[in-house]
Amino acid sequence: MTRWIDARGATMDEIAAFAEDYPFAILPVGSFEQHGPHLPLDTDNRIAEAMALETARRSVGLVLPVLNVGYAWVWRGKPGTLTFRADTYMAIIRDIAESLEGWGIKALFVLSAHGSNPQTVKHAIRELIHERHDIAVLNSLYAGLGEMLAECESRRWHNDIHAEEVETALMLAIAPELVRMDRAAADYPPVPDHYGKSELSMGHLMRSGVFGDPTPATGEKGRRWLEIGGRRSADLWLGYLADKGLYDPGDRS
Repeated sequence: MTRWIDARGATMDEIAAFAEDYPFAILPVGSFEQHGPHLPLDTDNRIAEAMALETARRSVGLVLPVLNVGYAWVWRGKPGTLTFRADTYMAIIRDIAESLEGWGIKALFVLSAHGSNPQTVKHAIRELIHERHDIAVLNSLYAGLGEMLAECESRRWHNDIHAEEVETALMLAIAPELVRMDRAAADYPPVPDHYGKSELSMGHLMRSGVFGDPTPATGEKGRRWLEIGGRRSADLWLGYLADKGLYDPGDRS
């Protein structure tokens, strides 16, 4: 039996049979928010979904449908942006974990492509899931980002990325028809000293919606970075399952 499956196209019986042998799930989580003048609002969701599938192909588990609204407080009020409140998002993560536990899933990887999600998911794990539900939960932004940034031709904006070279390259690999490179332009908004230490967010500093330089992005880079992200995320997931005593990555029987 294959060690991964896309749950979106599977039947109940197929999922039940798969989960009996491999009771593990990967939940891609993204966001519906502004990504400058050249990328679609659905950017984080498409990246999360692609990273989850790349991760599953190199590891184990059933890939769930992307959770396509996230914690996007920073972009509230920007046209097109949708966001849950933090407590709402925490409850949704808890409810998904509870649903999975109900039919036998033992471990869940919440794999994010939106930077504000992991902190909220972390608190959901600690306060609402751990010691209350019999399911182990791993929470991470897609891995390998440091390697991607090291290969970038552009300079990074502060300590964040948004609609710049990495995200633009990934989208050129995933859905090139949705990327308007003729509208892409660098933007490096000034960063006050109290950024990240007060209510001040990227949304307050936003000018074009870009934070960095998307213009060096190419589909070739995006395909390489998607492979890096999938490989590194798979290593993280397999290591977590092994540490929990749930799965032996060396067992190919």
